[in-house]
Amino acid sequence: MTTWIFQGNPDDYDIDAYLSSRPSQLVWLVTRYASEMAIGDRVYLWRNQGKQGAIAGIVAEAIVTAAPELRGEDPEGTRFWRVEGPRATAPQIRAVLRLVKVANTREVIRADWCSDDPILRDLPNLKMRASTNYRITADQAHRLDALWSRTGRDWTHNESVAGLMAYAETYGQPVSRLPGSPIAAVALTIGRAVSGVYAKVMNFRSLDPRATGSGMSGAGDVDREVWREFFDTSSSAIRMDKLREEFIRLWGASEEMTCSAADVSVKIEDEAARLQILPLDELLAKYAAQKGQRAARPSTRVLTAREYDRNPLVITIARIRAAHRCEINDCEHAPFETNEGLPYTEVHHIIPLADGGEDTIENVACLCPAHHREVHLGRRAAQLRMHLTAIRMTKTL
Repeated sequence: MTTWIFQGNPDDYDIDAYLSSRPSQLVWLVTRYASEMAIGDRVYLWRNQGKQGAIAGIVAEAIVTAAPELRGEDPEGTRFWRVEGPRATAPQIRAVLRLVKVANTREVIRADWCSDDPILRDLPNLKMRASTNYRITADQAHRLDALWSRTGRDWTHNESVAGLMAYAETYGQPVSRLPGSPIAAVALTIGRAVSGVYAKVMNFRSLDPRATGSGMSGAGDVDREVWREFFDTSSSAIRMDKLREEFIRLWGASEEMTCSAADVSVKIEDEAARLQILPLDELLAKYAAQKGQRAARPSTRVLTAREYDRNPLVITIARIRAAHRCEINDCEHAPFETNEGLPYTEVHHIIPLADGGEDTIENVACLCPAHHREVHLGRRAAQLRMHLTAIRMTKTL
């Protein structure tokens, strides 16, 4: 699948009001790459600043449900046009999208964050602002996915440990946010914005009795707990050996890998596709023989976003036992077919790998893309997790 940025100008179209209306579908103008867009592609909706000074950046996520073709504006969306002319009324090349998530104020991925980001600073819409549709690279897509899943959420203990590592590695030096700096490296590792890690460093500066410069007063209880864990008051120093050991335990080594996160995912999916031709009983036999040789908790790789070395057997078995259908009861999201003629589904870990979940067939479910995003980001996430847990308790195979 390809990931796209679809850009909207609030001076021409009231995108905020349109998204707030929760339309059943979005019909979006396509001025470029129409022949390359396909059902199932992921789309980030980007709002420009406009004359009213809106916060520019990514405000929503959607999935392409109908490829671009000549069609009229969606009747639900016509009233949100602020300009008159053929863009608002005449049939044009447009794609049909289904909303997955609309960001609240805290969740917007801001344009200035992207400009400061080692990977996102080269987003095509930052360099050529006049177009409507932009294709982004696999690395940019992985970076945006990491930010999209974390932005607006409180920092966890593990993330605060990473923030303290960035502070310790910049202590007594100018605090840089440039690519290659400790702050930028930690941001890429934990899936946070560079500016967010910089703010966390400043929070720790405010807790450090040795610091001569002023910090920020936003340190929370988690930050204070982490500071007490690693700051030795008797020697007035951070316990660097202990901090480094814990950082590596939580986040892995920081050396760059020779492959990107996209490369790893593609290889795993390719292996799962190869296994697809085998009957389920043979796949289960392979899976049983593998136990004891492969850890249930997968190893991690520090790439442009955190990536797990998942088991393709688990992916394949999950899809086949669900007959390539979403396991949410009464799922009404229309599936699209893969190149192999199968309904496209994604394999979800009920207890997330990042929370200690295992990469086993007992801990996964087969979901459509929309429900997969909803179980991670939607209002019904807790309810859906309970539903999937109940299914696995009664039906492993």
